[in-house]
Amino acid sequence: MTDIKALIVDDEQHCIDALRAMLAKKCPEVTVLGGVHSVQEARKAIEELQPELVFLDVEMPHENGFELLRQYDRLTFDVIFTTAYEQYALKAIKFNALDYLLKPFSVQDLQEALAKFRERRQQRPDTAIAPLEVFLQNMKTMQQNNRKIALPTINGLVFMPVQQIVRCESTGNYTKIFFTDRKQLLVSKPLKEFEELLSEADFFRVHNSHLINLQQMDSYIQGEGGFALMSDGAQVEVSRRRKAEFLKKAMQF
Repeated sequence: MTDIKALIVDDEQHCIDALRAMLAKKCPEVTVLGGVHSVQEARKAIEELQPELVFLDVEMPHENGFELLRQYDRLTFDVIFTTAYEQYALKAIKFNALDYLLKPFSVQDLQEALAKFRERRQQRPDTAIAPLEVFLQNMKTMQQNNRKIALPTINGLVFMPVQQIVRCESTGNYTKIFFTDRKQLLVSKPLKEFEELLSEADFFRVHNSHLINLQQMDSYIQGEGGFALMSDGAQVEVSRRRKAEFLKKAMQF
């Protein structure tokens, strides 16, 4: 099994020690090149050691893990984030379909994250860090109309601008996504995940089965709940219990 050269970045030494010990015992294919405690130390260690994989803590004093990535125009390494529960950080990571370990994590969590890393590298080594590149682009623009979201498909990941999504429809544990060019994509994530990820990007769940982009709504038809007429011609039912909140938000446009 090919060795994976890794660097651990965490401000707490006991976290570095615990991860190093877990890797040595349960993931011998990983060679830990070192452990550092800050963004400044990490930048220097990456230049000197050239790791393939960085275990990167998100919450650190002074500069967080995201600040490290902002310093690069082009990445030569992949990242597995390590984080305690923090809503903003976790949402940003999930938005781009990046790998993360939620502290405290188990051996199984670690092995699954490493398996995803190996799979990406074996399939197409030259594009293994594509999700991170999109993540960097999103962090630098921070504009909703420029942001892209990673959509997992059977063939990998598709990156689409958020504002090209007209609506999302639940189909059990899958979600069908409709785009402005009339194309559709079936994604292996439930609608609830998209509701959480896109709630700050002017999306609203008007019904148990429907999440719409309010910027792609053409008009509203009154009724018990009513209907939202979308730019793709769809007529989406608004549930009665969501009507008041929906109209309040829709009036902001």
